[in-house]
Amino acid sequence: MARFFDLPRELRDMVYHELITGESPIPTLGGDQWRFRFRRVVEPQSSKTGEYGCAYSTNRRPRTCANMLQCNRQVFAEMTEAIWRARRKDLIKVKLDCIAEDESFHYFTWLSIPLVATAKNVEVGKSRMMPAWADGMIRRYTGSLFQRSTTRINQLWIDVRLVGDRSGKLCSNNGSSSDRTSWAICAALKHILEKGPDLCNMKDTANETTMDELVLNVVSQAKVAEERYLPEDYPLMGLMEGSVHPKTVARELVNVWQKIWASSDFKSVYYHILLERIKRVRVCIDGETWSRRELRTELDKGQLEQQRIAARVGW
Repeated sequence: MARFFDLPRELRDMVYHELITGESPIPTLGGDQWRFRFRRVVEPQSSKTGEYGCAYSTNRRPRTCANMLQCNRQVFAEMTEAIWRARRKDLIKVKLDCIAEDESFHYFTWLSIPLVATAKNVEVGKSRMMPAWADGMIRRYTGSLFQRSTTRINQLWIDVRLVGDRSGKLCSNNGSSSDRTSWAICAALKHILEKGPDLCNMKDTANETTMDELVLNVVSQAKVAEERYLPEDYPLMGLMEGSVHPKTVARELVNVWQKIWASSDFKSVYYHILLERIKRVRVCIDGETWSRRELRTELDKGQLEQQRIAARVGW
């Protein structure tokens, strides 16, 4: 039987490429007992946060290729080269699928988690109540209490696949606001940041996750004639029969960040963590960039302005 290193380098590179860029099959709605493959959020209070109507896949999340990198030095060297080649071509994505059914219920499934950067940190905060030597002794003998891990995602790509008809949007007894897709995306992101990558986990995690870039890609419905699309400016509360225009959803996904920043909606206060953990957002339509927003830059400017105001008024 041929061993892995008996294969030519070209074939080994193909294996590495598939490990790095491979994705799980795209889920579909329908079929036998398909609803049991998702955990639906139906708690009464969840409508206030926008999570009512979210459904999280019960499948195990994809594994990263970190184990392969630890096989031996040769695999590490060759696979590192393959990673850099894929990264230059923008092929390495942490990818999440979202099926937006009638813009009302949203089904989330991990497609790929090829690479993330995780590091263990030690809290550097020092107690003001104890002398330095005592604080150091406590950190030395109970160091595990001060350790936490940080995971940095270079790019999280979410495909928002539109399914269904606008006429069914408010007829599903969802109990949430009209702009449900944007709040459902925010709810799923907050779930990942607070509870980790396991979509079915209900406990908060000590791990801190940050994202350099969040890409929200609105995918048009397949086999929908142009005349079936509603106007781009059609109101969110409208119930005319027809398919929502992708630009309508894209605009909704852009505007929600201003609502969070300004706390102009009663749900906004729940999602300030997104402004702290995500550096920038890019909204696409069928893979083409439609809008960008630098969240970290805006946050830093806001905090500096707050400090200047506080210093001026003597807070």
